[in-house]
Amino acid sequence: MQERLMQLLAQLPPRARRTATPLSPDHLDGHLCAGLCLHTAEEPVAVLDAYWGQEWADALVEQELLDEFMAWVDERWQALLEALDTVQLQRDPDALPLAEALPWARERPDSRQAPGGMPAAARAWAEGFLSQSHAGAGPEADSELLSVIAALTMGDGPSLQAYLQEAYDRPQEICPAALIDDALFAAQDLRRATR
Repeated sequence: MQERLMQLLAQLPPRARRTATPLSPDHLDGHLCAGLCLHTAEEPVAVLDAYWGQEWADALVEQELLDEFMAWVDERWQALLEALDTVQLQRDPDALPLAEALPWARERPDSRQAPGGMPAAARAWAEGFLSQSHAGAGPEADSELLSVIAALTMGDGPSLQAYLQEAYDRPQEICPAALIDDALFAAQDLRRATR
């Protein structure tokens, strides 16, 4: 299934991205989450239009793949929309339903790992989220919350160490699982914010 989804995503128009890794379902989940959390899209097509342009479907239509692609996108959108229900998020701000809607987030990395040992799927999700945040037409998002999500993309280097020192009282105790939880809570906080 993953391989088939990668093939469908490869039909989207190329965009300049931070990494050379192929576009993955986790990247697209990040894009869809950003559309919801930043209140810039009321339907998944708006997410695709904003980032990939109005012609994003051309290659899919040409190869008669659009229906298959949109069935998958709509399924992911509905799952994320349900997890990011604003009424439920307001009712229980300590819950983390977004983790259950993201396949990679259901299993946390080993707590003994260094913060830079971020799973590739978590990094891809954050890259998609941040890319969409720059493409959205809505008001500017909370930069502090976006920086929490950006921590998933930093790798084990000076940028991550500087972030940990600034963001946490005990940075030496922070592991990838903690960064992931904080990033997902940040996304939910953005969703809860009224626009």
